[in-house]
Amino acid sequence: MRSGFVGLILIVAVGLIAGCGRSASAAEEAPVQAVAEANYTDLTNADIANRPVAPFKAPVFHEVGAKRILPSRLVVPSIKVDTPIVELGWSTKQDAAGAVFSEWDVADYAAGWHKNSSLPEEPGNIVLSGHNNIRGAVFRELDQLKRGDELVLYAGGQEYAYTVDEVLIVPEKFATEEQRLDNVRYIQETKDDRLTLVSCWPRNDNTHRIIVVARPEKSVSKK
Repeated sequence: MRSGFVGLILIVAVGLIAGCGRSASAAEEAPVQAVAEANYTDLTNADIANRPVAPFKAPVFHEVGAKRILPSRLVVPSIKVDTPIVELGWSTKQDAAGAVFSEWDVADYAAGWHKNSSLPEEPGNIVLSGHNNIRGAVFRELDQLKRGDELVLYAGGQEYAYTVDEVLIVPEKFATEEQRLDNVRYIQETKDDRLTLVSCWPRNDNTHRIIVVARPEKSVSKK
């Protein structure tokens, strides 16, 4: 069952990592899609219905029966970002040819936490996505970040500090299938602890994805 679900997540992610809309001029003319439509002919409605929506891994709690604490706010001082965070899932849709595909939902006027990613104080990869040119465009300035910049994630009355390690631009619109599969690794679970921000790029288009990888600082303070 676990392997089947992981396969679904790969399909969700391959078309487009997350956090994108149409260009600003077309933003109000059509619904915003979180991932590009792709002809996934090997995925049927029955396949999707039979695969449970669950995290990649069992949550790690300090106490048995404890409730997971979701992130609520992201602050990036160097680019003047201070945005709320909402939980994101995904939707299944059908293209004109009848092929079923999946796409990430996108948060408007907020960053979105991918619900199959980790949380603060859980090991692994915390993934946040956001728009770059419409509906708040909370991640518009990600391309201005540089190594060493600080990010602060708030969750459950605590703040968690991270430092930018990498800022990457990867192809999407004209990417090969091999490139798309390679892009998926940035939003998958990782052995190390990290915070990953994802959006479209450049600012007036969605041809590429910008990915920011940040590493946790050792100190965690009460807020």
